[in-house]
Amino acid sequence: MQNNISSGDQYDIVVVGGGSGGISVTTSLLKRNPDLRIAIIEPASEHYYQPGWTMVGGGVFKAPETRRQTGDLMPSKATWIKQSAVSFAPEQNEVELDDGKRVGYSQLIVAPGLKLNWDAVEGLSETLGKNGVTSNYRYDLAP
Repeated sequence: MQNNISSGDQYDIVVVGGGSGGISVTTSLLKRNPDLRIAIIEPASEHYYQPGWTMVGGGVFKAPETRRQTGDLMPSKATWIKQSAVSFAPEQNEVELDDGKRVGYSQLIVAPGLKLNWDAVEGLSETLGKNGVTSNYRYDLAP
């Protein structure tokens, strides 16, 4: 993890999102070329393996088996920037972080995962977890 990011730090590749997609693509790229300078921008300390939640619902896994510390999963040759990306400046090949600093890149991969909008379905937010209404897209409802 790198907390002392300087504005203007430059990487071959910046990956926004340290979930399954971002970590997988970073690992794959570093296997092909271990000399790449790759930064992963991810604010979360805990990683949830959401694809496994279907297996939790099916009784194959227990929910806690799908949760790990993010730092334990980060590829050792990548730099983990434990912040959020707040904006992109593609003309400058930069990503702005939540502290206002900017990180430069030659190539950008955007894999922030999904954001659920339970309220888009009338009554769903209030009903989740009740009367058999569940979702494998929420950790507490997967079992």
